[in-house]
Amino acid sequence: MRSYLYAIAAASVLIAAAPAAEFELAYIGSADSASLRGLKLGIEESNHQGAFLDVTLTLTELTGKAVPDGALAVFVDRPGSIADIAAGAGGRAVFNLSDDSDALRSACLANALHIIPSAKMRADAVAQWQVGNPGSKASAAAWHSKAVKFAARDLNRRYLDRYGSPMDALAWAGWFAARAVGDTLMREPASDAAALLGALKQADGLDGQKGDPHSFRASGQLRQPLVLVGAAGELLGEAPVRGAQGGLDGLGSSPCQ
Repeated sequence: MRSYLYAIAAASVLIAAAPAAEFELAYIGSADSASLRGLKLGIEESNHQGAFLDVTLTLTELTGKAVPDGALAVFVDRPGSIADIAAGAGGRAVFNLSDDSDALRSACLANALHIIPSAKMRADAVAQWQVGNPGSKASAAAWHSKAVKFAARDLNRRYLDRYGSPMDALAWAGWFAARAVGDTLMREPASDAAALLGALKQADGLDGQKGDPHSFRASGQLRQPLVLVGAAGELLGEAPVRGAQGGLDGLGSSPCQ
């Protein structure tokens, strides 16, 4: 018992002596985007968690495409610019929050991580839904403000309380990207941007509050369930639809070119 108490005391000393870790992140996009609001919420929540580990995330908002040398990762809400920003990011993880281009995924950019679902993912989700609901007017999205399962209700409430508006797919993409970085750094603080990018690519249990664990394909696209939305904006269901082949990879999976 005494040796156990000594071990606890020694561990406490080591934790107390550990230097604070502060990680700079960068955002490129509109200052009034829902993706930025979601990103800020995700960073706030990560920092609540990090307070116990002496780990802090900071965010620099940029107007141009140049990424600060000290930034560990960059979040982008600027459709049409992902490839250029990724090419100039020096190997840092570049989170695509809003560009749904299928061609961008097929290019398999080494440091681009696509949080927003591709156009093909959404089309596949709708096709699965219509097998059992022929003639249904439906669309697919990453998120719905009325989702309640898998702690989605709590996330929707936190966002609504914070900003006074419902969480949409862009806001969710920003929130998830921040939490993915935060959770990864809390588990194992990265020594550099390459280490963080590698850890994110290898992660297989990222939590998007949507049930199935999320992970990244070789294309950089995030594997994730989607929601089906009716013509009036109502929540219809989820994809992959029960009985559909391929699981999460039945939504938009395509080879690199």
